[in-house]
Amino acid sequence: MIAALGAALSLPGATRDEALAAKKAGDYARAIALFGELSAAAPADTDLLRELGTVQGWAGRYDEAIANFERALALAPADVELRLGQARVLAWSGRLERAQAIADTVVAEHPRHLDALILQGRIHAWRRNFAAADNIYRSALHIDARNTDALVGLGDISRWQEDFDEARAFYTQAQQSDPGSAEIAAKLQGVRQAGRWRLDAGAERSWFSGHTRSDWSGWDAALRYARSKRTGLSGGLEHARRFGLTDWQLTLGADHRFDDRRSGYVRVSATPSADFFADHMLAFGGVWKVRPGDERLPATLLHADYRAATYDPGTAHSLWAGVTQHVSGRTAVTLRALASRNLNDRWTGGWMARLEREPRDTLRWHLGYSDTYESLSSTVFDFTSRVRTRAVFAGLYREFSPSFGLKLDAVHEWTATGPDRNSLHAGFVTRF
Repeated sequence: MIAALGAALSLPGATRDEALAAKKAGDYARAIALFGELSAAAPADTDLLRELGTVQGWAGRYDEAIANFERALALAPADVELRLGQARVLAWSGRLERAQAIADTVVAEHPRHLDALILQGRIHAWRRNFAAADNIYRSALHIDARNTDALVGLGDISRWQEDFDEARAFYTQAQQSDPGSAEIAAKLQGVRQAGRWRLDAGAERSWFSGHTRSDWSGWDAALRYARSKRTGLSGGLEHARRFGLTDWQLTLGADHRFDDRRSGYVRVSATPSADFFADHMLAFGGVWKVRPGDERLPATLLHADYRAATYDPGTAHSLWAGVTQHVSGRTAVTLRALASRNLNDRWTGGWMARLEREPRDTLRWHLGYSDTYESLSSTVFDFTSRVRTRAVFAGLYREFSPSFGLKLDAVHEWTATGPDRNSLHAGFVTRF
Protein backbone atom coordinates (compact mmCIF):
# COMPACT_ATOMS: atom_id res chain seq x y z
CA MET A 1 0.00 0.00 0.00
CA ILE A 2 2.87 2.38 0.82
CA ALA A 3 4.50 1.57 -2.52
CA ALA A 4 1.22 2.26 -4.36
CA LEU A 5 0.79 5.56 -2.54
CA GLY A 6 4.34 6.52 -3.41
CA ALA A 7 3.73 5.68 -7.05
CA ALA A 8 0.60 7.79 -7.12
CA LEU A 9 2.35 10.73 -5.48
CA SER A 10 5.24 10.48 -7.93
CA LEU A 11 2.86 11.07 -10.87
CA PRO A 12 2.89 14.59 -12.30
CA GLY A 13 0.45 16.64 -10.21
CA ALA A 14 -0.80 18.44 -13.30
CA THR A 15 -2.05 15.16 -14.78
CA ARG A 16 -4.29 14.53 -11.79
CA ASP A 17 -5.36 18.16 -11.81
CA GLU A 18 -6.08 17.93 -15.54
CA ALA A 19 -8.24 14.86 -14.97
CA LEU A 20 -10.24 16.61 -12.24
CA ALA A 21 -10.57 19.72 -14.40
CA ALA A 22 -11.85 17.66 -17.34
CA LYS A 23 -14.35 15.97 -15.03
CA LYS A 24 -15.56 19.32 -13.71
CA ALA A 25 -15.85 20.71 -17.25
CA GLY A 26 -17.94 17.77 -18.42
CA ASP A 27 -15.29 16.54 -20.89
CA TYR A 28 -15.95 12.91 -20.02
CA ALA A 29 -13.86 11.37 -22.80
CA ARG A 30 -10.74 13.27 -21.72
CA ALA A 31 -11.42 12.68 -18.01
CA ILE A 32 -11.80 8.93 -18.60
CA ALA A 33 -8.58 8.81 -20.59
CA LEU A 34 -6.63 10.73 -17.94
CA PHE A 35 -8.04 8.84 -14.94
CA GLY A 36 -7.48 5.59 -16.82
CA GLU A 37 -3.82 6.47 -17.37
CA LEU A 38 -3.39 7.47 -13.73
CA SER A 39 -5.11 4.31 -12.50
CA ALA A 40 -3.00 2.08 -14.71
CA ALA A 41 0.12 3.62 -13.15
CA ALA A 42 -1.30 3.22 -9.61
CA PRO A 43 -3.68 0.21 -9.72
CA ALA A 44 -4.08 0.10 -5.92
CA ASP A 45 -5.27 3.72 -5.65
CA THR A 46 -8.95 3.33 -4.85
CA ASP A 47 -9.60 7.08 -5.13
CA LEU A 48 -8.52 6.98 -8.79
CA LEU A 49 -10.70 3.95 -9.44
CA ARG A 50 -13.64 5.74 -7.82
CA GLU A 51 -13.09 8.84 -9.96
CA LEU A 52 -12.72 6.73 -13.10
CA GLY A 53 -15.85 4.69 -12.35
CA THR A 54 -17.87 7.82 -11.58
CA VAL A 55 -16.99 9.56 -14.86
CA GLN A 56 -17.57 6.36 -16.83
CA GLY A 57 -21.00 6.19 -15.21
CA TRP A 58 -21.72 9.79 -16.20
CA ALA A 59 -20.73 8.92 -19.76
CA GLY A 60 -23.08 5.93 -19.84
CA ARG A 61 -20.28 3.34 -19.86
CA TYR A 62 -21.95 1.46 -17.04
CA ASP A 63 -20.34 -1.98 -17.32
CA GLU A 64 -16.84 -0.47 -17.31
CA ALA A 65 -17.75 1.75 -14.36
CA ILE A 66 -19.16 -1.14 -12.34
CA ALA A 67 -16.05 -3.22 -13.08
CA ASN A 68 -13.80 -0.44 -11.76
CA PHE A 69 -15.88 -0.05 -8.60
CA GLU A 70 -15.65 -3.81 -8.07
CA ARG A 71 -11.86 -3.61 -8.44
CA ALA A 72 -11.75 -0.81 -5.87
CA LEU A 73 -14.06 -2.64 -3.46
CA ALA A 74 -11.87 -5.72 -3.68
CA LEU A 75 -9.11 -3.52 -2.22
CA ALA A 76 -11.32 -1.64 0.27
CA PRO A 77 -14.58 -3.56 0.81
CA ALA A 78 -15.73 -1.41 3.74
CA ASP A 79 -15.25 1.94 1.98
CA VAL A 80 -18.62 3.69 2.17
CA GLU A 81 -17.94 6.12 -0.70
CA LEU A 82 -17.01 3.26 -3.01
CA ARG A 83 -20.13 1.33 -2.09
CA LEU A 84 -22.34 4.36 -2.70
CA GLY A 85 -20.55 5.09 -5.98
CA GLN A 86 -21.21 1.56 -7.15
CA ALA A 87 -24.87 1.85 -6.12
CA ARG A 88 -25.23 5.11 -8.07
CA VAL A 89 -23.90 3.57 -11.28
CA LEU A 90 -26.09 0.51 -10.83
CA ALA A 91 -29.10 2.79 -10.43
CA TRP A 92 -28.17 4.86 -13.49
CA SER A 93 -27.92 1.65 -15.51
CA GLY A 94 -31.41 0.56 -14.44
CA ARG A 95 -30.33 -2.14 -11.97
CA LEU A 96 -32.39 -0.55 -9.26
CA GLU A 97 -32.97 -3.50 -6.96
CA ARG A 98 -29.25 -4.23 -6.60
CA ALA A 99 -28.54 -0.53 -6.12
CA GLN A 100 -31.22 -0.30 -3.44
CA ALA A 101 -29.81 -3.33 -1.59
CA ILE A 102 -26.41 -1.61 -1.33
CA ALA A 103 -27.91 1.72 -0.25
CA ASP A 104 -30.13 -0.01 2.32
CA THR A 105 -27.11 -1.79 3.80
CA VAL A 106 -25.09 1.41 4.07
CA VAL A 107 -28.00 3.25 5.72
CA ALA A 108 -28.48 0.38 8.18
CA GLU A 109 -24.82 0.69 9.16
CA HIS A 110 -24.75 4.51 9.09
CA PRO A 111 -28.31 5.77 9.66
CA ARG A 112 -27.26 9.43 9.70
CA HIS A 113 -25.16 9.29 6.53
CA LEU A 114 -26.84 11.95 4.39
CA ASP A 115 -25.41 10.87 1.01
CA ALA A 116 -26.61 7.32 1.65
CA LEU A 117 -30.07 8.52 2.67
CA ILE A 118 -30.37 10.75 -0.39
CA LEU A 119 -29.34 7.93 -2.72
CA GLN A 120 -31.74 5.55 -1.00
CA GLY A 121 -34.56 8.08 -1.47
CA ARG A 122 -33.73 8.62 -5.14
CA ILE A 123 -33.77 4.91 -5.88
CA HIS A 124 -37.18 4.53 -4.24
CA ALA A 125 -38.43 7.52 -6.24
CA TRP A 126 -37.11 6.05 -9.51
CA ARG A 127 -38.93 2.83 -8.65
CA ARG A 128 -42.10 4.92 -8.14
CA ASN A 129 -42.17 4.03 -4.43
CA PHE A 130 -43.11 7.61 -3.61
CA ALA A 131 -44.27 7.07 -0.01
CA ALA A 132 -40.96 5.40 0.92
CA ALA A 133 -38.95 8.10 -0.85
CA ASP A 134 -40.90 10.83 0.94
CA ASN A 135 -40.16 9.29 4.36
CA ILE A 136 -36.45 8.93 3.60
CA TYR A 137 -36.05 12.51 2.37
CA ARG A 138 -37.84 13.80 5.45
CA SER A 139 -35.51 11.72 7.64
CA ALA A 140 -32.60 13.48 5.93
CA LEU A 141 -34.19 16.86 6.70
CA HIS A 142 -34.42 15.91 10.39
CA ILE A 143 -30.63 15.63 10.29
CA ASP A 144 -30.06 18.73 8.14
CA ALA A 145 -33.12 20.96 7.71
CA ARG A 146 -31.48 22.87 4.83
CA ASN A 147 -30.23 19.88 2.84
CA THR A 148 -30.86 20.86 -0.77
CA ASP A 149 -30.71 17.30 -2.13
CA ALA A 150 -33.53 16.23 0.19
CA LEU A 151 -35.59 19.34 -0.63
CA VAL A 152 -35.08 18.83 -4.37
CA GLY A 153 -35.93 15.15 -3.99
CA LEU A 154 -39.21 16.01 -2.26
CA GLY A 155 -39.91 18.52 -5.02
CA ASP A 156 -39.23 15.90 -7.68
CA ILE A 157 -41.60 13.30 -6.27
CA SER A 158 -44.29 15.96 -5.82
CA ARG A 159 -43.80 17.02 -9.46
CA TRP A 160 -43.96 13.41 -10.70
CA GLN A 161 -47.26 13.05 -8.86
CA GLU A 162 -48.42 16.35 -10.44
CA ASP A 163 -48.68 18.21 -7.13
CA PHE A 164 -47.00 21.28 -8.57
CA ASP A 165 -47.93 23.59 -5.68
CA GLU A 166 -45.99 21.38 -3.27
CA ALA A 167 -43.15 20.92 -5.75
CA ARG A 168 -42.76 24.71 -6.04
CA ALA A 169 -42.64 25.06 -2.26
CA PHE A 170 -39.84 22.48 -1.92
CA TYR A 171 -37.84 23.92 -4.83
CA THR A 172 -38.20 27.40 -3.33
CA GLN A 173 -36.83 26.16 0.01
CA ALA A 174 -33.95 24.48 -1.82
CA GLN A 175 -33.19 27.70 -3.70
CA GLN A 176 -33.09 29.61 -0.42
CA SER A 177 -30.47 27.13 0.82
CA ASP A 178 -28.47 27.26 -2.41
CA PRO A 179 -29.36 30.46 -4.30
CA GLY A 180 -26.59 29.99 -6.85
CA SER A 181 -27.73 26.59 -8.14
CA ALA A 182 -28.66 26.68 -11.82
CA GLU A 183 -30.27 23.22 -11.53
CA ILE A 184 -32.64 24.30 -8.76
CA ALA A 185 -33.49 27.51 -10.63
CA ALA A 186 -34.34 25.48 -13.74
CA LYS A 187 -36.57 23.10 -11.76
CA LEU A 188 -38.38 26.02 -10.13
CA GLN A 189 -38.85 27.74 -13.47
CA GLY A 190 -40.18 24.51 -14.98
CA VAL A 191 -43.05 24.21 -12.51
CA ARG A 192 -43.80 27.92 -12.17
CA GLN A 193 -46.72 27.84 -14.63
CA ALA A 194 -48.10 24.43 -13.61
CA GLY A 195 -50.82 24.05 -11.02
CA ARG A 196 -53.64 21.80 -9.88
CA TRP A 197 -55.58 22.00 -13.16
CA ARG A 198 -54.82 19.92 -16.24
CA LEU A 199 -56.49 20.38 -19.62
CA ASP A 200 -56.29 17.71 -22.33
CA ALA A 201 -57.76 18.78 -25.66
CA GLY A 202 -57.50 17.71 -29.26
CA ALA A 203 -59.12 17.18 -32.63
CA GLU A 204 -59.63 13.99 -34.65
CA ARG A 205 -60.31 13.20 -38.29
CA SER A 206 -61.08 9.80 -39.81
CA TRP A 207 -61.25 8.92 -43.50
CA PHE A 208 -62.25 5.69 -45.24
CA SER A 209 -60.69 3.70 -48.05
CA GLY A 210 -62.32 4.17 -51.45
CA HIS A 211 -64.14 7.25 -50.14
CA THR A 212 -67.09 4.94 -49.44
CA ARG A 213 -68.10 7.07 -46.44
CA SER A 214 -67.80 10.73 -45.66
CA ASP A 215 -65.02 11.69 -43.28
CA TRP A 216 -65.58 11.70 -39.54
CA SER A 217 -64.46 14.68 -37.49
CA GLY A 218 -64.60 15.81 -33.91
CA TRP A 219 -62.89 17.37 -30.98
CA ASP A 220 -62.60 16.62 -27.27
CA ALA A 221 -61.58 18.38 -24.08
CA ALA A 222 -61.12 17.08 -20.54
CA LEU A 223 -60.35 19.13 -17.45
CA ARG A 224 -58.90 17.51 -14.33
CA TYR A 225 -58.49 19.09 -10.89
CA ALA A 226 -55.91 17.56 -8.55
CA ARG A 227 -57.76 17.68 -5.27
CA SER A 228 -54.73 16.13 -3.56
CA LYS A 229 -51.59 14.24 -4.46
CA ARG A 230 -53.69 11.07 -4.69
CA THR A 231 -57.14 12.17 -5.88
CA GLY A 232 -58.38 13.90 -9.02
CA LEU A 233 -61.79 15.05 -10.25
CA SER A 234 -62.48 15.49 -13.95
CA GLY A 235 -65.03 16.58 -16.50
CA GLY A 236 -64.96 16.20 -20.26
CA LEU A 237 -66.85 17.08 -23.42
CA GLU A 238 -66.63 15.29 -26.77
CA HIS A 239 -68.13 16.50 -30.05
CA ALA A 240 -68.31 14.14 -33.04
CA ARG A 241 -69.68 14.40 -36.57
CA ARG A 242 -70.32 10.97 -38.17
CA PHE A 243 -72.78 9.51 -40.70
CA GLY A 244 -74.05 13.03 -41.32
CA LEU A 245 -75.09 13.26 -37.66
CA THR A 246 -73.69 15.07 -34.65
CA ASP A 247 -73.39 13.93 -31.03
CA TRP A 248 -72.22 15.65 -27.85
CA GLN A 249 -71.08 13.54 -24.92
CA LEU A 250 -70.47 14.80 -21.39
CA THR A 251 -68.28 12.81 -18.98
CA LEU A 252 -67.65 13.21 -15.25
CA GLY A 253 -65.09 11.15 -13.36
CA ALA A 254 -62.79 10.68 -10.41
CA ASP A 255 -59.51 8.86 -9.92
CA HIS A 256 -57.66 7.88 -6.77
CA ARG A 257 -54.27 6.37 -5.97
CA PHE A 258 -54.72 4.30 -2.83
CA ASP A 259 -50.98 3.77 -2.36
CA ASP A 260 -47.89 3.30 -4.52
CA ARG A 261 -49.23 -0.02 -5.78
CA ARG A 262 -52.98 0.45 -6.30
CA SER A 263 -55.08 3.03 -8.14
CA GLY A 264 -58.60 3.21 -9.54
CA TYR A 265 -61.06 5.40 -11.42
CA VAL A 266 -64.77 5.74 -12.19
CA ARG A 267 -66.47 7.67 -15.02
CA VAL A 268 -70.07 8.31 -16.06
CA SER A 269 -71.09 9.69 -19.46
CA ALA A 270 -74.31 10.97 -20.99
CA THR A 271 -75.27 11.93 -24.55
CA PRO A 272 -78.43 14.03 -25.01
CA SER A 273 -80.44 12.89 -28.06
CA ALA A 274 -77.81 10.31 -28.93
CA ASP A 275 -77.52 9.20 -32.55
CA PHE A 276 -74.42 6.97 -32.42
CA PHE A 277 -72.87 7.43 -28.99
CA ALA A 278 -74.31 5.55 -26.03
CA ASP A 279 -77.18 7.31 -24.24
CA HIS A 280 -75.42 6.62 -20.94
CA MET A 281 -72.21 4.88 -20.02
CA LEU A 282 -70.56 3.75 -16.78
CA ALA A 283 -66.88 2.83 -16.70
CA PHE A 284 -64.55 1.95 -13.87
CA GLY A 285 -61.27 0.14 -13.42
CA GLY A 286 -57.98 -0.03 -11.62
CA VAL A 287 -54.31 -0.95 -11.67
CA TRP A 288 -52.43 -3.09 -9.14
CA LYS A 289 -48.66 -3.40 -9.07
CA VAL A 290 -48.37 -7.02 -7.99
CA ARG A 291 -44.58 -6.99 -7.78
CA PRO A 292 -42.21 -4.00 -7.56
CA GLY A 293 -39.66 -5.69 -9.79
CA ASP A 294 -36.03 -6.66 -9.57
CA GLU A 295 -32.95 -6.75 -11.78
CA ARG A 296 -34.03 -9.97 -13.50
CA LEU A 297 -37.69 -9.01 -14.01
CA PRO A 298 -38.89 -5.41 -13.53
CA ALA A 299 -42.31 -4.39 -12.25
CA THR A 300 -45.51 -6.26 -13.11
CA LEU A 301 -48.93 -4.59 -13.12
CA LEU A 302 -52.42 -6.07 -13.43
CA HIS A 303 -55.30 -3.92 -14.65
CA ALA A 304 -58.99 -4.29 -15.39
CA ASP A 305 -61.56 -1.98 -17.00
CA TYR A 306 -65.33 -2.48 -17.14
CA ARG A 307 -67.81 -0.52 -19.25
CA ALA A 308 -71.60 -0.65 -19.54
CA ALA A 309 -72.98 1.33 -22.50
CA THR A 310 -76.75 1.87 -22.72
CA TYR A 311 -78.44 2.37 -26.09
CA ASP A 312 -82.16 2.44 -27.00
CA PRO A 313 -82.24 -1.35 -27.67
CA GLY A 314 -80.43 -2.26 -24.47
CA THR A 315 -77.07 -2.31 -22.66
CA ALA A 316 -73.76 -3.68 -23.91
CA HIS A 317 -71.02 -4.78 -21.51
CA SER A 318 -67.26 -4.92 -22.00
CA LEU A 319 -64.51 -6.12 -19.70
CA TRP A 320 -60.83 -5.65 -20.44
CA ALA A 321 -58.30 -7.47 -18.25
CA GLY A 322 -54.56 -7.50 -18.76
CA VAL A 323 -51.02 -7.38 -17.54
CA THR A 324 -48.23 -4.87 -18.10
CA GLN A 325 -44.72 -6.22 -17.79
CA HIS A 326 -41.86 -3.74 -17.64
CA VAL A 327 -38.83 -5.14 -19.43
CA SER A 328 -36.67 -2.24 -18.25
CA GLY A 329 -37.14 0.95 -16.30
CA ARG A 330 -38.46 2.71 -19.42
CA THR A 331 -39.94 -0.04 -21.62
CA ALA A 332 -43.12 -2.04 -21.03
CA VAL A 333 -45.25 -4.58 -22.87
CA THR A 334 -49.01 -4.80 -22.25
CA LEU A 335 -51.30 -7.70 -23.16
CA ARG A 336 -55.06 -7.35 -22.65
CA ALA A 337 -57.99 -9.70 -23.20
CA LEU A 338 -61.55 -8.56 -23.94
CA ALA A 339 -64.89 -10.15 -23.12
CA SER A 340 -68.01 -8.31 -24.28
CA ARG A 341 -71.72 -8.94 -24.60
CA ASN A 342 -73.47 -7.14 -27.42
CA LEU A 343 -77.08 -6.03 -27.70
CA ASN A 344 -78.12 -9.45 -29.01
CA ASP A 345 -76.68 -11.06 -25.88
CA ARG A 346 -73.84 -12.58 -27.86
CA TRP A 347 -70.53 -12.97 -26.07
CA THR A 348 -67.44 -12.10 -28.03
CA GLY A 349 -63.77 -11.88 -27.21
CA GLY A 350 -60.59 -10.26 -28.40
CA TRP A 351 -57.12 -9.16 -27.43
CA MET A 352 -54.69 -6.29 -27.67
CA ALA A 353 -50.89 -5.98 -27.48
CA ARG A 354 -49.05 -2.72 -26.87
CA LEU A 355 -45.39 -1.71 -26.60
CA GLU A 356 -44.56 1.45 -24.66
CA ARG A 357 -41.24 3.25 -24.43
CA GLU A 358 -40.12 6.32 -22.47
CA PRO A 359 -36.67 7.25 -23.83
CA ARG A 360 -36.56 10.16 -21.39
CA ASP A 361 -38.85 11.83 -18.88
CA THR A 362 -40.26 14.24 -21.47
CA LEU A 363 -40.84 11.81 -24.36
CA ARG A 364 -43.10 8.75 -24.64
CA TRP A 365 -44.30 6.64 -27.55
CA HIS A 366 -46.36 3.49 -28.03
CA LEU A 367 -47.49 1.16 -30.79
CA GLY A 368 -49.88 -1.75 -30.75
CA TYR A 369 -52.25 -4.19 -32.44
CA SER A 370 -55.80 -5.23 -31.56
CA ASP A 371 -58.06 -8.03 -32.76
CA THR A 372 -61.57 -7.63 -31.31
CA TYR A 373 -65.24 -7.21 -32.17
CA GLU A 374 -65.15 -3.55 -31.17
CA SER A 375 -63.92 -0.39 -32.81
CA LEU A 376 -61.14 1.64 -31.26
CA SER A 377 -62.99 4.79 -32.32
CA SER A 378 -63.96 6.50 -29.10
CA THR A 379 -67.28 5.10 -27.82
CA VAL A 380 -68.68 3.98 -31.19
CA PHE A 381 -69.27 0.22 -31.28
CA ASP A 382 -71.44 -2.03 -33.44
CA PHE A 383 -72.88 -4.08 -30.62
CA THR A 384 -75.65 -5.64 -32.72
CA SER A 385 -73.46 -7.69 -35.10
CA ARG A 386 -70.51 -10.01 -34.89
CA VAL A 387 -67.84 -8.41 -37.07
CA ARG A 388 -64.19 -8.91 -36.25
CA THR A 389 -62.25 -5.65 -36.23
CA ARG A 390 -58.48 -5.42 -36.40
CA ALA A 391 -56.36 -2.32 -35.90
CA VAL A 392 -52.80 -1.11 -35.65
CA PHE A 393 -52.21 2.05 -33.65
CA ALA A 394 -49.39 4.28 -32.47
CA GLY A 395 -48.95 7.40 -30.37
CA LEU A 396 -46.36 9.98 -29.37
CA TYR A 397 -46.24 12.47 -26.50
CA ARG A 398 -43.62 15.21 -26.13
CA GLU A 399 -43.54 17.33 -22.97
CA PHE A 400 -41.88 20.70 -23.47
CA SER A 401 -42.34 21.74 -19.83
CA PRO A 402 -44.38 20.53 -16.85
CA SER A 403 -47.07 22.96 -18.01
CA PHE A 404 -47.27 22.06 -21.73
CA GLY A 405 -47.00 19.02 -24.02
CA LEU A 406 -48.18 17.83 -27.44
CA LYS A 407 -49.57 14.43 -28.41
CA LEU A 408 -50.33 12.64 -31.67
CA ASP A 409 -52.20 9.34 -32.18
CA ALA A 410 -52.80 7.36 -35.38
CA VAL A 411 -55.03 4.33 -36.07
CA HIS A 412 -55.55 2.08 -39.10
CA GLU A 413 -58.60 -0.14 -38.64
CA TRP A 414 -60.10 -2.75 -40.95
CA THR A 415 -62.94 -5.31 -41.00
CA ALA A 416 -64.06 -8.04 -43.41
CA THR A 417 -67.34 -6.30 -44.27
CA GLY A 418 -66.56 -2.57 -44.37
CA PRO A 419 -63.99 -0.08 -45.62
CA ASP A 420 -60.71 0.51 -43.85
CA ARG A 421 -60.64 3.48 -41.52
CA ASN A 422 -57.64 5.74 -40.95
CA SER A 423 -57.65 8.23 -38.10
CA LEU A 424 -55.38 10.95 -36.76
CA HIS A 425 -55.84 12.67 -33.42
CA ALA A 426 -53.67 15.65 -32.47
CA GLY A 427 -53.85 17.42 -29.16
CA PHE A 428 -52.13 19.18 -26.30
CA VAL A 429 -51.82 18.97 -22.52
CA THR A 430 -51.49 22.06 -20.38
CA ARG A 431 -51.37 22.51 -16.60
CA PHE A 432 -52.18 25.73 -14.78
